[in-house]
Amino acid sequence: MKIKFPQTIALILLFNLLSAPLSFAAYNLEVPVEPWDEYRQQFKIYSKHLLLSYDRAFVDDYEGAIREVEKAIDLLPDEGLGFAERSKYYRILQNSAQADSDLNEAVKLFNQAIDKYATGNKNKLKGSRLVSTHDSERLIATIKYQRGEAYFNSEQYGKANVDFAAGCQGGNPAACSRIWDVKAIEKRGVNWVPLTSRQYYNRRSIEFPSLSTVRVWVRREEFQAVQSDSSLESYVQQHLELNCSTKEFRLIEAQVSSKGDKSTSEKISGSTFTKPTPGSGPAKLMITLCPQSRQK
Repeated sequence: MKIKFPQTIALILLFNLLSAPLSFAAYNLEVPVEPWDEYRQQFKIYSKHLLLSYDRAFVDDYEGAIREVEKAIDLLPDEGLGFAERSKYYRILQNSAQADSDLNEAVKLFNQAIDKYATGNKNKLKGSRLVSTHDSERLIATIKYQRGEAYFNSEQYGKANVDFAAGCQGGNPAACSRIWDVKAIEKRGVNWVPLTSRQYYNRRSIEFPSLSTVRVWVRREEFQAVQSDSSLESYVQQHLELNCSTKEFRLIEAQVSSKGDKSTSEKISGSTFTKPTPGSGPAKLMITLCPQSRQK
């Protein structure tokens, strides 16, 4: 399962929302050209609930994040972004059926919005007026970026890459940066699932020595250019053991590779268990991999 909502992306989104004027919202979303002040006010509240959901997700309170997103969906059920965000949180909580249902609804609404602005028809939200070609192109680029994020969070990287490329070409800078994240996944391999902005866990390495114990390899990468043809060679891999009963973890082995040097491996003896920091990679692994969390 994809662990989606890297801390760095969350912080960028929060900053954009807090510092942006009313014409911008989550994922740098522009309020559709809409003359009714009522709709603009609703969209402002909608964005506020999404912001609060990001706050809850940042400290691993995904059920709280879902509650905030549901308030946004209740307010504006024709916006795809709320469903995309709720899909992401359900996927983290291992509720695949609900995550897939919300993803399908989000994609449907994104497609409808793209079609609306691409046809040049009047805005069919509350009130209507013609949208200029320039504004339509910007809106479509933003919506394709959002749809790309929804695909990325469900590990549909091919579709995500197509949308990020289209959004980038349409002038959305966030979409441009995400293209390189997809390229990095292609180089790293799809078995390395995003955990935080620079951490990934290997789904094929997961072991369950007992009902309350999980072992998994986690990879941390320094920021490095992936535009080149070189492989991702600077990283640290850690073999972690999670105690699902006490919600603690410990390091049992580490491997280091730096700029083409052969990786070195070291067993860690006597490592003690410790509580993970909220929002950290180990904390997210507890939620995703521990049997108790999967049963919720």
